[in-house]
Amino acid sequence: MPAFPEGRSACGIRPGAGAGARLGGKLGVKLCLAFALDSLLGDPPAPWHPVIWMGKVIELADWGMPGRETGPVGERMAGIAVAAVLPAGAYVVTGGFLRSLPRPLRGAAEVALLSLSLAGRSLYQKAGDAQRGLAKNLEEGRRQVSHLVGRDTAGLDEEGVTRAAIESVAENCNDGVVAPIFYGLVGGAPMAIAYRMINTLDSMIGYRNMRYGSFGWASARLDDAAGFVPARITALAAALASPAVGGSISGSFRVSHQDGPKHDSPNAGICEGAFAGALGVRLGGTNYYDGVPVEMPAMGTGLQNPEWNDISRAANLMYATGALALAAGVIARRLWPGWRRQANGRLPGGGNR
Repeated sequence: MPAFPEGRSACGIRPGAGAGARLGGKLGVKLCLAFALDSLLGDPPAPWHPVIWMGKVIELADWGMPGRETGPVGERMAGIAVAAVLPAGAYVVTGGFLRSLPRPLRGAAEVALLSLSLAGRSLYQKAGDAQRGLAKNLEEGRRQVSHLVGRDTAGLDEEGVTRAAIESVAENCNDGVVAPIFYGLVGGAPMAIAYRMINTLDSMIGYRNMRYGSFGWASARLDDAAGFVPARITALAAALASPAVGGSISGSFRVSHQDGPKHDSPNAGICEGAFAGALGVRLGGTNYYDGVPVEMPAMGTGLQNPEWNDISRAANLMYATGALALAAGVIARRLWPGWRRQANGRLPGGGNR
């Protein structure tokens, strides 16, 4: 897993730089440390993870939100309110928590929160569990990959288990790695945690079904919007990082460009396409959700079917993609005057970052 020096090249702070550059550099260092911390330690126990708390808040809103189950119009209005209030609340609460801490502890707390916004280690471990399970027997592979995906896994063959794992790694490379890095660079831990609330809303209520088609509409659209720029950064970084796993830069660009837009999601498709082309494998096909078949567009038509060892290649590509996106983002933050000026800003409510 990548290590990041605290030097001038990416995370360092140039001696004599102005206050904006110093603070901008410090946030870059915090993100580098957060990435390393997540890579080494992964997620804390569930009761301490903010995404678990977010899930409980979303469940409460799903149960008790005024306007819920009052018809399509009322449900959509209630869903819009939830999609607006919960991410904003996560932003304000996180900023308020950091402001409440003594200044010597504030930096360490922000590193910890930024690390909690990342899911790289968890994703890497679950992908590895799926590959090791598949190496034992098909039933164990199905059981392990069920922790990664929402589709039905009981009837998957070996290729289906492998494809499910790679597609999940590709999509979550954006949702759980690159997008939190992007928003962390834009607005520190408050923005990264707010993004995780958006993504958690989508994962819990952003479904096109009878229960959530209206109530979850705004959460799904907000997640699409929030993930739009990071997904394209993910696709670009995955292509450029593909030689690290013996992949093809040109193949990644080609499949992402040609096949990615065929996907219903404006973000998942280009990420899956980038990984398919980088790994030289074909993704997409028929998935089953609660017994209902859903045909997903092919990513990488003409490429070979994925094999079980491609799961580890995808997981390694995920880390390489995240590291490259982080390094590029930190450098851009130091060089772009607008970000330097923003570094002089304050946390929500007025505290200095």
